Amino acid sequence: MNKVSLFLISIVFFLTSCQSANPHIITLDEVVSSLEKQQLAIKENSNFHNDSIFRMKLNGVKPTTYELDGKLLTVYIYKSAEEREKGLEDFEEKTATMDTVSYNVYEVENVLIFYVYEHDMSLEVKFDDEIKEALSELNRK
Repeated sequence: MNKVSLFLISIVFFLTSCQSANPHIITLDEVVSSLEKQQLAIKENSNFHNDSIFRMKLNGVKPTTYELDGKLLTVYIYKSAEEREKGLEDFEEKTATMDTVSYNVYEVENVLIFYVYEHDMSLEVKFDDEIKEALSELNRK
């Protein structure tokens, strides 16, 4: 009986030691909190721009949709940075032949964000610095 118990304990120890826990996983709550610390008044709006290409599933993940000053902000939370990279590749493949509106992409660890500002790309993007600072804060955690 002791050999069986020792064997089972060894198996459990082996399996748990093989798991790679990523301490850099960022949650949606952390993203929202960081954006709010930058005084960005975002509000969740699941019906905002329902038909937008920026709301499509990317690499198996559907975004959480927010409104920022009347513009679309979508947040994708992946399980890893590699999954996030695949999500962006998926977006680029799906939109390669499309004529899209103006948008910025923001990436940090496992988070992919699209801010769809829909104006002349030569103009300064409102909230760009604040979004970058919020994500920079998340990267320092």
